[in-house]
Amino acid sequence: MGAAFSLVLAGTLAIGLCGGSPATIAALAAEGGAAASAAAAGAAVNDTPKEEVVYARLSAAGAVDNVYVVNVLKPNAPGTVVDYGPYTAVQNLTDASGIEQQGDAVSVDVAEDSLSYQGDLGAAALPWDVSVTYELDGKRVDATDLGGASGKLAIIVTTKKDASVDPAFFDNYLLQITVPFVSDQVKEVATEDGQIALAGSNTQVTFTGMPGKDGTFRVEAQVSGFTMSGITFAVVPFSMGIETPDTTELVSGFRQLGDGVGELKAGADGLASGASDLAAGVGQVAGGVDGLAAGAGQLVGGANELTGGAQGVAAGAQGLAEGAAGLSGGLGAYQNGLLAQAQAQQDQAEDIDTLQQELQVAIGTYTFTYQAVYQTLIDAQVPPDQAKQQALVADAVRAAAQGIGAVVQRIGTASGSLGAADALKGAASGLGSGADPQSLMGGAAALSSGASSLASGASQLAAGAGALASGTSELASGANQAASGAGQLSAGAGQLSSGARQLADGTGTLYEEVQGIPAKVQEEIDAMMADYDKSDFKPVSYASAKNTNVSLVQFVMSTDPIEAPSHEEPAVEEPEQGIWDRLLALFGLA
Repeated sequence: MGAAFSLVLAGTLAIGLCGGSPATIAALAAEGGAAASAAAAGAAVNDTPKEEVVYARLSAAGAVDNVYVVNVLKPNAPGTVVDYGPYTAVQNLTDASGIEQQGDAVSVDVAEDSLSYQGDLGAAALPWDVSVTYELDGKRVDATDLGGASGKLAIIVTTKKDASVDPAFFDNYLLQITVPFVSDQVKEVATEDGQIALAGSNTQVTFTGMPGKDGTFRVEAQVSGFTMSGITFAVVPFSMGIETPDTTELVSGFRQLGDGVGELKAGADGLASGASDLAAGVGQVAGGVDGLAAGAGQLVGGANELTGGAQGVAAGAQGLAEGAAGLSGGLGAYQNGLLAQAQAQQDQAEDIDTLQQELQVAIGTYTFTYQAVYQTLIDAQVPPDQAKQQALVADAVRAAAQGIGAVVQRIGTASGSLGAADALKGAASGLGSGADPQSLMGGAAALSSGASSLASGASQLAAGAGALASGTSELASGANQAASGAGQLSAGAGQLSSGARQLADGTGTLYEEVQGIPAKVQEEIDAMMADYDKSDFKPVSYASAKNTNVSLVQFVMSTDPIEAPSHEEPAVEEPEQGIWDRLLALFGLA
């Protein structure tokens, strides 16, 4: 956009400030400020062409101390002109002719083409409320304490609208604010709001306040022995020559932007659709992986149960093997015991049989002897005493024979155990041998061998089941990680889909908005042109609304300077002379 701006600072901006008379607040109040209303019916007016330059002296903090107006009267013909303003004092600046003042009316004879006179307004209100604050090393300080100071200085100038003054000045005037530094006293001057320039021995920082806008302006500098001549405000009507820009290319560019946004919208819609499909597919994958993780968990449980069962089988098989081995060994020992017992009984039976035969012989012998003895006793008729003794002997022999007979009878009975021994041998023989798989011993041996194999296989089964459980645990862990990753992937895909949809919605909204941009751009350009087009502004008098033919009003304001404190040498007091000293001095002898 091409535009040529020319700021016309009309009139003299010389700062010829001079002290005015004391402020007369009552006069200002009666006038209603410097721009009082002329609404009263029949009020007198001055239609003589004129210009006004308003000078104001401000304190270092920005408060108004004194205001005076230099009025330049330019009548169409020489003669008496009556001008208006609530002045506390007036002074002719062109010639020595007098000026009459009655109330707010100032009467003066203009002999030439123009005449200038000064009218003092005291501490009148200005269209701008100015405030100046100072900070030294980050702490706010009063301007009276800054003279000769050193450190990091910040100056903040604030301008606001004073609602008590005609808004025509605030709304249509441009402020040029200049902060002058002595170059030898400052370094590292910095500002974000203005421009820095060298002007002779000074470093000037210039700010611009736009019409109708409050402003805050800040400048910082490292100072040493600080002094300043004062901040100046040159205020003139805002005017600029505007070359209407050719917006054809700009509007065309925005149309191309609209087309590009349309393509972007189509791409965003496609992206949203694809992201939605991706999210759905990833969701299915996540569901499958979750199922896999659940199945792997069940597999781990089954494998753990299998491991526990296999370990139980291994333990049982081991016990069975041990029991079978014990059974086989016990059967062998039992068979050997039977054979040994049968042999012992057989040997005993044979010994008893021999003894029985011998005893039977002895019994026969004893029986025969007894009978012979007994018969002899009967036949011999021995004396009674001897017969009695012999009878006793015979009885003893007979008793012995009977005892032996009883023993023989018992031995006979015992010899029946020989049959039992044969039975034991038959039983032992019935157990068979370990080599015969059909026999009890063979079956026990086979059982022991099979139980050992079973225990070995059960141990291998338990080990395999443990390995299976470990592998399924790793599988379950991997499946859980896969499920977690799939969940994150699904969440990310969901976010992508959501973001893509938002992008599509946003580009749709952008596309709709872009369609109206060319017209809006033209409207904004027209509005900006209108904001700064002051071509229809007609100056009004600051001194009085009764002055109706004012061609120019401008303001020049300046703050008090900040000066280094003075160091006066103390006066040396002369010692008081005595009478003798005065006499010597009188004759020139002192």
